[in-house]
Amino acid sequence: MGQGNDAETLKCPYLRPERADRLDAFPLGVYCRLPDGRVRIPSRDELARFCTTGHHADCVGFRRARYLETVVSGLA
Repeated sequence: MGQGNDAETLKCPYLRPERADRLDAFPLGVYCRLPDGRVRIPSRDELARFCTTGHHADCVGFRRARYLETVVSGLA
């Protein structure tokens, strides 16, 4: 743990595994749970390019969620 290429440090913080009671609900077995409660299903290409490689900051969904977090925290 703590390594720059550790699988957990490369994974997007919004990426969640599919729950056992909903198997086969999501084509790739994972989904994005965004801070506002919305669920986003990444495509196979997005999963390979952004979600598990440490490049999640380049993902449009990730950037939008971070922007909204910043706006909401600024209002509090």
